[in-house]
Amino acid sequence: MKKILIFLVLVLIMIIPASHKATRMDYREARYKNVCKDLRGDILLYFVFIDSKYTTPWTEFDIQSTIDSIRAALTWLHTEAISNKIPLNIRADFYIGPEYTTITRNLPEATVQESVTSPNMRKAKENLNRWSDAVSKIAGSAVTLRTKDGIPEIKSPKNKERLVAFLRDENKVESVALFYLVNNYFKSDISAPINIFDTEDVEFTIVSYKYSSELAHNFLHLYGAADLHKSIYRRQERKISLLAEMYPNEIMQDPYGKAINKLEISEYTKYLIGWSNELDPELEPLMTDKMLNF
Repeated sequence: MKKILIFLVLVLIMIIPASHKATRMDYREARYKNVCKDLRGDILLYFVFIDSKYTTPWTEFDIQSTIDSIRAALTWLHTEAISNKIPLNIRADFYIGPEYTTITRNLPEATVQESVTSPNMRKAKENLNRWSDAVSKIAGSAVTLRTKDGIPEIKSPKNKERLVAFLRDENKVESVALFYLVNNYFKSDISAPINIFDTEDVEFTIVSYKYSSELAHNFLHLYGAADLHKSIYRRQERKISLLAEMYPNEIMQDPYGKAINKLEISEYTKYLIGWSNELDPELEPLMTDKMLNF
């Protein structure tokens, strides 16, 4: 059986194009990567509320309570930055269409988890990038463009890369953290960051729940933080158990339903988000996982 599994892995690697060759997961690969490099300086959190036929519709109460949770998450992040002597200024803005409408766009699959993994993680990422570009085009059509002699200086953003570039320039920030929020408050699903290990497309995250801890957890993902619990990006049980013993109150443990003010940022995560340049040699073996990264 072991020989068969090895053969199947080798075949899988051979049929993947060179630009998508599978490697073992190394969470340091997300450090200083893409638009959201390290968590410091001036940052814009830009979020979009998404409705679909598979999720609970966003109500005015849901939207307002989520915005309140985002404020609490940003307050916690600023407090952590101050205690670590890190310069950090996060502002927030969001898309709301005419008459306070959200954007209606079904995910590639019925749930976030299926959308991230089906039919496989490489193909799922391609599908989600097309989906996020379509959502960003709608959001981009609503931005206010600077004009000269009545003519816009630039065109409306047509995808997430151009939307992020516009928002970064317009707000004079070093990076833009892009959130797509779906209302899964009464359902069982996951949140998931996309494009955090490469530079082929702009990173973003899909967030299912409005807990402040969930929002801060996913914000940190965009700046290089890794899950410390079992997830689609971490599977090795022995290392998961060690990390749970070492950092039981870490923000990158499973954040579901946890009070954010009781959580902390460990030395493990500080290294990944650029708050520390020194990695304890004892933590180095915990920076990898046996699962494949496509």
